[in-house]
Amino acid sequence: MTVAELPDRHDKQIAALRDLVKEGIKMVVEIRHLTLETRKDIRKLAAMQLATAAAQERTDSSLRAFIDSMRGGG
Repeated sequence: MTVAELPDRHDKQIAALRDLVKEGIKMVVEIRHLTLETRKDIRKLAAMQLATAAAQERTDSSLRAFIDSMRGGG
């Protein structure tokens, strides 16, 4: 490699590194976006789980009352 070719090679390496950094930034942004979506989904699931648990408690209470009424001669 001649001395004249060194700057060109150096410029190509810098351009390649710049491209890698740009792609890395895009990946970080996408990961951040997906993380925020996942957090929202987890919050929704947690709220749904709480609602389901409350409904299950009401169902259990109703079922107990029904069974108790059947035992009482109903």
